[in-house]
Amino acid sequence: MSQELRVEFKMVASNRRPAPKPEAAPATRTEKRRVDRAARKARNLALAYYIDGLVRSGKVADYAAMAITCGVSRTIVTRVLSCCATPIVKQDRILRVGSVGLEK
Repeated sequence: MSQELRVEFKMVASNRRPAPKPEAAPATRTEKRRVDRAARKARNLALAYYIDGLVRSGKVADYAAMAITCGVSRTIVTRVLSCCATPIVKQDRILRVGSVGLEK
């Protein structure tokens, strides 16, 4: 009636967990962040021109009324509208950053 009993287990000698493997190469991750940032800036620029057009056409009384309508603070509206105040050259650069084949 003697049966051999065999038990196997892994034992970790330190309290450290193994380092997580990176999902993508650092250059790829950096490039993705750069493109995402450019897309966000382009959306803010489009929103700034849209809000400015509403105020100029008289559909909205002023920027404070626009902030109340959107449910955000005046500071946020001012920050978005600051995109309109940037020079056209910089705006053009913002819009072209995400395009393929262009230099940095």
